[in-house]
Amino acid sequence: MRRVGYRTLLLLLLPLLLLSFTGREAAAAGSSSGRIIMDNQELALPKGIKLENVNGSVMIPVRVVVENLGFEVLWEQQARKVTVHQDGKSIELAVGKKTADADGVTFDLNAAPKQSGGTVLVPIRFVSEQFGLKVGWDNSDKTVYLTGGQASVATPEGTVTSPTATSTPSPTQITTPGVDNGTSTGSVLPSPTPQSSSVPGSTGVNAAGPLVNGAAFTENRLIIAVSGAPKPSITKMSSPDRIVVDFPGAAFAPDFVGGLPSITTNGSPQGKLDVTGYPLVSEIRYALFSVSPSTVRFVIQTVGSQPYQLSTDESTGLVTLDLNVTGSEGNTSGGSGMTGKPVVVLDAGHGGTQSGAVSLTGKLEKDFNLAVIRKVQTLLMQEALVDVVFTRTEDITLGLQDRVNIAEAAKANLFISVHGNSLELGYPNRDKINGSETYYSRSGSLPLAQVMHKHLIAGTGFKDNGVRTKSLHVTRETSMPAVLLEVGYLTNSGNESGMYSEQLQDKLAREIVAGIKEYLGL
Repeated sequence: MRRVGYRTLLLLLLPLLLLSFTGREAAAAGSSSGRIIMDNQELALPKGIKLENVNGSVMIPVRVVVENLGFEVLWEQQARKVTVHQDGKSIELAVGKKTADADGVTFDLNAAPKQSGGTVLVPIRFVSEQFGLKVGWDNSDKTVYLTGGQASVATPEGTVTSPTATSTPSPTQITTPGVDNGTSTGSVLPSPTPQSSSVPGSTGVNAAGPLVNGAAFTENRLIIAVSGAPKPSITKMSSPDRIVVDFPGAAFAPDFVGGLPSITTNGSPQGKLDVTGYPLVSEIRYALFSVSPSTVRFVIQTVGSQPYQLSTDESTGLVTLDLNVTGSEGNTSGGSGMTGKPVVVLDAGHGGTQSGAVSLTGKLEKDFNLAVIRKVQTLLMQEALVDVVFTRTEDITLGLQDRVNIAEAAKANLFISVHGNSLELGYPNRDKINGSETYYSRSGSLPLAQVMHKHLIAGTGFKDNGVRTKSLHVTRETSMPAVLLEVGYLTNSGNESGMYSEQLQDKLAREIVAGIKEYLGL
């Protein structure tokens, strides 16, 4: 096999970034007649209407789609504006305007709507976000695939929702790379609509997020070209050994170099890079598997546990995962440490087969934990003051020592684990005991515990049960300051109802971020 050199590969990927900043293909927007397949039935395009590609965004006729969904469409000729109504929801788009209004909220569009014949063409991404559709694009025959209907409930990162204009046709089931199920291909879960929420606190798609323009593997380095301020996060997993790199808020560019995720033999959209001749790596796969928030994931499955270094060149947007390093464990930089920023490990307690406590109304603790962690993730990514590493970002089973290993590998400055508390059946006054507690194990973690507990109480408004010391594995075996937040009691009706409310979760996430910043002096 002929290998492309590292420097040569950089020269090949860099133009992708330059193109993305100069509005590539803007002057020569390609077009073809194309087709729209909705729920396995082809929609009839108005005479003379063609699907178009403008600035890398596939444009489709909004009237054709929404009328098939039973929505009401109004066209104002003088204002050149189209309004869509459905169940009290109102969406307005104007020809030539790169913003759209949905119930008073303004959204940026990656291409302005245009009038063609008797209809208005709008970016496919906007359609997917606002009308609750799963969207796929087959560039080979210029076909848009739309799937409507209600989605099954699943975990945020354990499910793969359909990509935006850059994706492939959307099947009924999606395989998430890197999910533990004893195989290298992950577990198969139902695919939700872009507007669905699998656990409390899921957030929407960032339509203006980064674009992943290309990826290649050479000289034991995975090189990923990203435009739009890439902020990768990284997780190391075992059984099988793999390194997972996530790009929150990102999507694949239409002309992604490496090949967009395609339909594989098991019917799931997933892409792979050639790793022939590299004995340390058995497979590299990638997919767009989450829209809440939109996340592009790369999974590097290694032969045994391999050390690594992740670096980000902010001037070029090139993210490099380098396996040519030594050491017993992985380490991160750029995404976690190389920038000189503090590294914070966020741990959503339990997960997978370990549901944790079960609330009075049957809700699972693991879902609450993950919902809060994801809200904290969103806030920290916005401020970009720290590098964030997650022990889990999906509904997987993860051992206590695995969580410790992730924190140690990241050379973290602090470790925060989020949990919900409970009491066993038969415990005296079980349903009356309530409140928030913060646990630590080592004396060096006490200052962090005191700061975080103050903000925990501010975030929940629950009874203050104080800072407590206890020999817990994740706070005992980690070497950095580490705390475990017991937010409230799921066996108390007042605590439970608050913990699963968006209002409390949002406030708690803000206070956790405030506590992190206070402790680190940011």
